[in-house]
Amino acid sequence: EKYLLNINEYPELKGLSHGAVYNYARSLFEAFQESSQNSDAGNDPPYHYLEEAERLMREEILANRDNIGMYVDNTNLLCQILICQRKFAEANQILTPCLQKAQRILGPSHVGTKDLLDLYAVICAHTK
Repeated sequence: EKYLLNINEYPELKGLSHGAVYNYARSLFEAFQESSQNSDAGNDPPYHYLEEAERLMREEILANRDNIGMYVDNTNLLCQILICQRKFAEANQILTPCLQKAQRILGPSHVGTKDLLDLYAVICAHTK
C-alpha cells in the first residue's frame, strides 16, 4: 500500500510501474512457452505462469486505456497469452476495440497497429 501511495503521488513512477509489470508478465509468458516446448511427457508446463500473466495484463489494460501506447502493448501481450490458452473468442473480444482505437489514433501503418492486425489474423485463422 505504501508503494501505491507513492505511485499516485508521483505520476512518473506510474510509467516505471507499468514497465515492471509488463516485463514481469512477458517473462512469465516466455517462461511458459519455453517450458511447454521443452516439457517431457511427465512434466506439465507451468500453467499458473499464464494465469498470473493474464491477470496482470487485464489489470494493466484497465489502468492504462488512456495511454494508447500502453493500451496497444498490453492488449497485444494479453491476446498472445489468451491465444496460447486457446481462448480465441475472448482474445478477439479484447483485441477488437483496441485495434479500432489504434487504427483511428495511430493509423494503419503504425507498428503497433500492424502487430494487432497480425494477431487478428491469427485469431481469425483459428475461429473459422
